[in-house]
Amino acid sequence: MEDSKIPDKQLPGQTLEVVAKSFYKQALEYGFKREDFLRFVNILLDLGLGRNGVYTPPPSIKEDAPPPSSPADDKEQVTVRVYEESDYDLLRGWMEDSAGRLFLTTRPDPPRFNTLEALLNSETSRFGIVSLNGRPIGALAYLNIDTDQRKAELRKLIGDVAARGHGYAKRATQYWIEYGVSTLALRKIYVNTLDTNLANIRLNEHLGFRIEGVLRDEVMLDGEYQDVLRMSLILP
Repeated sequence: MEDSKIPDKQLPGQTLEVVAKSFYKQALEYGFKREDFLRFVNILLDLGLGRNGVYTPPPSIKEDAPPPSSPADDKEQVTVRVYEESDYDLLRGWMEDSAGRLFLTTRPDPPRFNTLEALLNSETSRFGIVSLNGRPIGALAYLNIDTDQRKAELRKLIGDVAARGHGYAKRATQYWIEYGVSTLALRKIYVNTLDTNLANIRLNEHLGFRIEGVLRDEVMLDGEYQDVLRMSLILP
């Protein structure tokens, strides 16, 4: 029967490998033994497969569905405008929480380029402000813009905590990608993200990004080295 087959649309193998390695590392730190891994795999199989071996997606998730978002209507106008100097204090404040600091710390550049001031003043950077009904809620950026190779690094952040988890980042990033293509003539856009940031990895995949590789022990957070995942979007 057709519904007894695992869906043809599958996650990229590299994504599964990254998730598995991330879990394995954390499980070892937690104290998993060999028998614990076997028990865990069996539990995953029980959860992912029905009693008759039929694949059953969680009821709240549909195959090929985008990340959860609020309905797009006239009450939710998401726009992106050019960064202005008057936005600095707001932007600086967004960088101070646990999500905002990743805007800077997951970059592989030398430390002297990893300050907000240096990036804002760089000739190879472009910053934008994400607004919801005219109210600033986040930021986008292109860093290390290479006009010869037509590539740049993309950064995104919903700084307003109350605005996170509603799909605004995806909608704003789509506008920002269009800006990168039409105005900056970019052909390749890439992102760097922690391999444990599964929500961001999934969002990037929905936007068309694919994994290029893993930078091992690339950054230190909270006294521990973390791997950074490199993903890219190749444009026509």
